[in-house]
Amino acid sequence: MATEPPRRSGRLSSRIAADLERSGARIERLRVTVAVIAVLAVLLVAAVLWLGRAISVDPTRRAVDELTVPGWAAASVHDETYGSRWCLGECRVRMRTWTSEGTVDDTANEYWEAVLNAGWSPAEAEQCVGGLGEEGCYVRDELYLELWVVPVDCGDRYELCVGSEVTAVVAAQAALPRLAEERAAGDSR
Repeated sequence: MATEPPRRSGRLSSRIAADLERSGARIERLRVTVAVIAVLAVLLVAAVLWLGRAISVDPTRRAVDELTVPGWAAASVHDETYGSRWCLGECRVRMRTWTSEGTVDDTANEYWEAVLNAGWSPAEAEQCVGGLGEEGCYVRDELYLELWVVPVDCGDRYELCVGSEVTAVVAAQAALPRLAEERAAGDSR
């Protein structure tokens, strides 16, 4: 009779061991599932943030922001934007004007170098809309950039006046016909 209780507890202990083993396997599956869900959540958040940035950042703004010039060549900045980024109705056109403390030649050289370093290629002459003090027109991907550097307008002819003004027009290439029409209408006035 003394041998019966140990047999019972042996069956009980093996049953408890089996239950613990099954619950341990379930806990391990649960841990793996939680880890997979956490990794997928992080990847999903990263993808949403990246996609949101790609959708929300205007390509014309990104294009002019990529032009890196010394501080003296971009002392002040002014932006004008019109049109739709997705070319609904009319395509987006951004005009950015910088005031430079340098001469026209020095400023033009800095911007010419910045445009080429940002990956722009000189456009064919028939694509250029043209303008006063034109330094060039360039294309990159679906975008078009036209750049002018002119002497700064001095109000007082007796005051020392050094500096230049740089205007960059960045637009989708689809906007070129409209830009040419506007320029022709402006020239005929």
